[in-house]
Order: sequence, then structure tokens, then C-alpha cells
Amino acid sequence: MSGKTARYGTVAALFAIVSLLLVFSWLTLEVDFPAFEYVSGGLVRRMVPAEPYTDIAGSAARFLWEYRALDLNIQAFVIVAAVICCLAMLKSEEVEA
Repeated sequence: MSGKTARYGTVAALFAIVSLLLVFSWLTLEVDFPAFEYVSGGLVRRMVPAEPYTDIAGSAARFLWEYRALDLNIQAFVIVAAVICCLAMLKSEEVEA
């Protein structure tokens, strides 16, 4: 690869990255993204009460069952963490000579 190609390729990549950052920053500020719009009001009213402790297990189970997205995200995180740990254990060690 010639010096011109490497230099202009780096400049083009830097220009593309800065342009994408500006576009995504503008989109983030201008476009309303209702990610938690539907759960923000109901989540506060339906939290598991701290007092009394008589039915805390049932309330926690009902909370997770009603909000399946939270439960599924936690399960996906645990599976990804397990896969990463398994790959780390199976990674071959390189011996330095």
C-alpha cells in the first residue's frame, strides 16, 4: 500500500467517523425515542413493597412475570457471560520462548 493511499484512507476513515458521530448526536437530540415511555409511570406504582415482608417472594415473582423484558434481558446477560467464561477457559495458552 502506498503512502498516499494510507494517508488519505486514514483521513477518509476519520472523516466518516466524525460525520457519523455528528449525525447520531443530532438524531439523539432531535428525535424523541420512547424507550421507557410506557413503563415509567406503571413501574413506580407496581414496585415490590419493602413492608410487610409476608409476601415478598410472590410479589417479586409477579413483578418479573409481568415485566418479561427485564427477565429475558437478565437471562440473556447470564448466558452471554457463561459463553464468555467458557471461551476464556478453552483459550489456548501461548508459551513464550
